Amino acid sequence: MTTVFVHDDDKTQTIHCSDGSQGVMQVSQKNSAPYYAFRFYSYVHPSFWVDQDQFHNGEDIVVKDIQSEDDFQLQFV
Repeated sequence: MTTVFVHDDDKTQTIHCSDGSQGVMQVSQKNSAPYYAFRFYSYVHPSFWVDQDQFHNGEDIVVKDIQSEDDFQLQFV
């Protein structure tokens, strides 16, 4: 499982992961509710997004893409 360290706010920001990888979390509005898109600078992890119901400290997220399945956990800092 990879921990994604992120600030608990609705602002686009750089993210850091427990495995040393980095990326960006972009915040957008969908149907007047925020959603959070996570994109990584390298191809180590697939991109994913969560809505406001999933954006919680300690939230476990399973991302399945064509070649693999990645487990993430959000950690607020």
